[in-house]
Amino acid sequence: MEVDVREKKRFLDWLIQNVTFQRREVSWILNYLANHEAILANVRFVEHAESTERGIVIRDLSVAGEALTLFLEGKSFTDSDQIFHEIRLNWKEPLYLECFFANSWDHPTYLSILEDNPYLSWNESIDPTILTAVNDYLAEEQRRARITELYQEIDEALEKGDKETFLRLSQEVNDVLQKPEKKPVE
Repeated sequence: MEVDVREKKRFLDWLIQNVTFQRREVSWILNYLANHEAILANVRFVEHAESTERGIVIRDLSVAGEALTLFLEGKSFTDSDQIFHEIRLNWKEPLYLECFFANSWDHPTYLSILEDNPYLSWNESIDPTILTAVNDYLAEEQRRARITELYQEIDEALEKGDKETFLRLSQEVNDVLQKPEKKPVE
């Protein structure tokens, strides 16, 4: 999903106006991004920017940790001049930006521009228990749908007087019913 540059700019403008950072350089860098659409076109707002080849994490006053950190191929940098020059000199390269600020998960503009991190997809970090429960649920729903479908086909076979199809479908229903029903995990 490609997020429109205007939406990114709107969010950055809001962030600069409404959020206080530990270092003023954070606002300067965000302002630079907001005012350079060619660069902003290559910015992706993601979670876990530290896992990307070129990511920046910013934090407001309410969040513990370094206010501004650049992650570049496994190394981290906090010097704002170095970070600015990295952005300016490599503006054609993808830049992954993660923003930590108070109530970020309640902010619709931020959520609307948040994209999946290609280096750490959200569905790769799902708890295996939850994944098993979802897969079991889907398998059970598929089983129930198949039983309903077979009953409809049996009804049609009875209406047509097709004994052979009736017997075959009845056996298939019995086979499906013999499979243990998976109880949903609560």
